[in-house]
Amino acid sequence: MARKRSVLYTNHLIELAHELGGRSLVWGSPRSRNIPDDVPFKRGYAWLVQLLKTSGSLGEERGVKIAIEPINRFESKIIHTAGEALSLARLVDRKSVGIVYDVFHVSLEEDSFTAPILLAGKRLAAVHVSDCNRRIPGKGHIDFRPIFRALKRVGYDGYVTLEAILGRDLKKDLIAARKDLESSM
Repeated sequence: MARKRSVLYTNHLIELAHELGGRSLVWGSPRSRNIPDDVPFKRGYAWLVQLLKTSGSLGEERGVKIAIEPINRFESKIIHTAGEALSLARLVDRKSVGIVYDVFHVSLEEDSFTAPILLAGKRLAAVHVSDCNRRIPGKGHIDFRPIFRALKRVGYDGYVTLEAILGRDLKKDLIAARKDLESSM
């Protein structure tokens, strides 16, 4: 029953994104996409593949990409790296299923900031930016210039979404983040 609800919910989100003119749906919440402890990994993973095949079909019809987000090992039991997300996307084998590049999670799980982008290539469906401490770009030590060069190299033309902890002065932080990112492009 939970599997059926997951498919219905994902399809509902795809329909909503379509109605709102959205191009992608990030599939990343660790709670919603983890395999329950009482389910053997192989079986649970097969369920994830089936969910993404079913919802990916609807995504193709509606022009909405499902972007699998690799999440660090401290927050999720599965899909920690771009390679793992890409393997899942390839198993699903739908044009509408790609992956997310999230700078924060990459900083914890990958050996390089640019290799995951180059690996994902045309399967890159969404990009989330924050600095290494989850604050706005410029409040940590990440150099975003190589990241944006790699995005250009693979021809990424989707959204780059700020997913960061903001301070008390939201406007000031948003302006600073935009300025920092634009200087990196």
